[in-house]
Amino acid sequence: MAPSRAINSWTLGVTVAFCITCCRPGSFDANEAWTGTMDTLASGEIVVRNTEEPLWDEADTWQFVEEIRVGTDTNDEAPIFGDVISFDVDGQGRIFVLDFQAQEISIFDSDGTFVRTFGSKGTGPGEFEQALAVDINENGEALVMQMLKAQLSIFDPTGRYLRTESIGNPGVGIRPYPGGFDFAGRYNAVVVFFHEFSMTQAMARFDQSLTPLDTIAIPEATVEREAFTHVRDLGGGRSSSIGETIPFQGSFEWRFSPTGNLWTLTTKEYELVELSPVGQTLRRVSKEHDLVPVSEEEMADVREEFQWFINLGGMVDWSRIPNSKPAVVSFFCDDEGNLWVKREAVMPEDEGRLFDLFDPEGRYLGEVRLPFILQSDPEPIVRDGILYGVTTDELGAPNVVRARIEKP
Repeated sequence: MAPSRAINSWTLGVTVAFCITCCRPGSFDANEAWTGTMDTLASGEIVVRNTEEPLWDEADTWQFVEEIRVGTDTNDEAPIFGDVISFDVDGQGRIFVLDFQAQEISIFDSDGTFVRTFGSKGTGPGEFEQALAVDINENGEALVMQMLKAQLSIFDPTGRYLRTESIGNPGVGIRPYPGGFDFAGRYNAVVVFFHEFSMTQAMARFDQSLTPLDTIAIPEATVEREAFTHVRDLGGGRSSSIGETIPFQGSFEWRFSPTGNLWTLTTKEYELVELSPVGQTLRRVSKEHDLVPVSEEEMADVREEFQWFINLGGMVDWSRIPNSKPAVVSFFCDDEGNLWVKREAVMPEDEGRLFDLFDPEGRYLGEVRLPFILQSDPEPIVRDGILYGVTTDELGAPNVVRARIEKP
């Protein structure tokens, strides 16, 4: 396991990086402009509290220029995607897209030109059974995870099948799949450990040659989401339990960090937490915010969705369903350690486009608005000032988009 860095030296490093990437010479002093607070507890944990006032002024806001998108109908051999479950970009800027519906991977050149498709549904060499993720290693090889079989199918940069590697024990599929290469180039795979009456999951780390390095715990939510439950008597002393999770309670997500640590987000509280690989809390970040009201249309949808539960005899206490929801829905880290937190849209035109941006220390920089909808699943990628992610075209088909980030 890579040793955890000392907090003080790490903080100094990211402060210097922050000033280089985010502060324009002569524009402002970051510490003077920032209105939040940063305190270090006796345990060494750093607590960062942000106000709603951004560090940036209007002139500092990043802009985005869409350069290419793939997956739309171009009247050539390029595929139209059914369900983009994963994608990655190699060192040449080529995009590899895994379509879960077709169980095949399409390669596009850095200019968006379709190159070829490889893989297909099946059980033979180079074929997939519910492939969940495609990741590109330093040699340009494509690693395709089939978690149900605990196998990695490996292809060369052209898509030619090379071999299959077994990783751990077969398990259940996870979407979005949280594994893959981290910023240090280590491959992280979800592995299943069987016990006498249960099974647990953890993240196993491998080097580029897939030699085992260590195991880290998968972060878990500390608050369990409430649900309505109903126990049915099946007769003969048998019973079964059914349930429906109470909506609008928020979610819990985690992501890799360029430092080798992990970040988590609890959306209901709008709290970001940085964890070491052994689970130690290093930094806790919050921001002032308002909850978003639940619309009448959303409540109508909930009543319709709960009808199956009611029809089976379940009782719903409608007063327990919140009339507001979290202000944010998901997040991801970029290659500089900045945190992009997707906002819950209040206006329809903001759906999937608004993000709160935080620097690696947790200071709130400001809001960025994308010229297109950006989906959270699969996780977007930001490398060398370029944003890659999944959006949709005018017909609702998934596309992979690339946009240049213009920073003042």
